[in-house]
Amino acid sequence: MSLKQFANSVSRILANPHIDTRQGIIRHLQWQGRKVFNLFPMEQRISRSRIIAFHRHCGVSALINSQGLYDYNNMSLIRDLLRDGGVFVDIGANIGSYTLIGSESALASVHAFEPHPTTFQFLRKNIELNKRSNVSLYNMALGSSEGEVFLTDRTGSSINHIVSENKQAVGTIAVPCHRMDNICRKVGIVPEIVKIDVEGFEYDVLLGFGDRVSSIHVLLIEMNGLSDKRSHGQKEIHSLLTSKGLIGPWMCQFDQRRLHFSQCENGEDSLYISKSFYEFNGPRKGFIFGNMPSL
Repeated sequence: MSLKQFANSVSRILANPHIDTRQGIIRHLQWQGRKVFNLFPMEQRISRSRIIAFHRHCGVSALINSQGLYDYNNMSLIRDLLRDGGVFVDIGANIGSYTLIGSESALASVHAFEPHPTTFQFLRKNIELNKRSNVSLYNMALGSSEGEVFLTDRTGSSINHIVSENKQAVGTIAVPCHRMDNICRKVGIVPEIVKIDVEGFEYDVLLGFGDRVSSIHVLLIEMNGLSDKRSHGQKEIHSLLTSKGLIGPWMCQFDQRRLHFSQCENGEDSLYISKSFYEFNGPRKGFIFGNMPSL
């Protein structure tokens, strides 16, 4: 880890009001020592689940180690929304942190998509470790067309991503790619709560939803600038979502049960919600909508 990366990690710990800062720093330093001696795999806890850190280069595992619910607001929101059931689709599941949290409710139906074959095996092992029978796993990429795409191949990395070249580049692997609307039709999925974190190719995934976007009540989507560099940018993502009737972006302040109409400022994924969630389902669950837009 570079000095800049270490400083960024410490800054994130210091900015997290939901953890004991001193313990977070200590745990992060212990993680660095564990990396030096390559003391992996190791088992961790996240929410009410167990999760294995298989590799020292897994950034997700490092975040879990120092902060537990590293996306405190959004992870708490997912857990709360699925408490009484629902369909959760986790796109870019990695080793399964969001998938595990979503599946803690036995009433929920969880569908997790992870394209990298090694990471997918880690995901599968974490689901099996927790004996979650309400999770369906898919070793594939999702996009705007059927076929295959080329994915960076960094073992244990949480930032593997699709490369846009038409031919396979050095250091990449070919993985199958499908449209989400085709998967929905074949498997019988009606997406209600969706998380999309695919390192810059979120727009392509959304195109593959087709009209299925209209079934989404709450969408968590990464909007950190990578899409502007690698595919279609945040403005295009926003235009696509709003054209399908979703409202956003929102930032969740879970402890206040408040959604604030704003670009996310806490490092977590932005939220887009349906009009029905805004007007009925959200208020029924006790959520307040601040700085509300005119509909």
